[in-house]
Amino acid sequence: MNEKETNDKLQRITKLLEIGGTMLANHHECGAPMFRYQGKIVCPVCDFQEKPEPPRESKRAPESQKAAKTQKSGQEPEPVDLQFIKRIILTKIHEITTSLEDETDLHRMKDKLDCIEQGIKILKLMQE
Repeated sequence: MNEKETNDKLQRITKLLEIGGTMLANHHECGAPMFRYQGKIVCPVCDFQEKPEPPRESKRAPESQKAAKTQKSGQEPEPVDLQFIKRIILTKIHEITTSLEDETDLHRMKDKLDCIEQGIKILKLMQE
């Protein structure tokens, strides 16, 4: 897997965290951590890969339309609080680390360590 593919996967994972997804200890066949989002269990890589990403300019149009709708209703859009997201990721890493102390199943240990690794990678990307 090249660096661009890795970055794309991490961006999808980060986006899913930003929009309220919960990272689970389980992993998909592709190796990505599974997420719970809107009551469904999804893979951020495979489940969202089928939709081709529009060019960056067209991504801005829906956001501006969304902002226009929000402004019409008299509310301002809430900014994304990256510090809040970082705290959530750190909390999850801590919870998973704590649960590793009593874990005896090697497969579950590997899954948890993979989740911790993904969390750390996401934090590093957010610092850039």
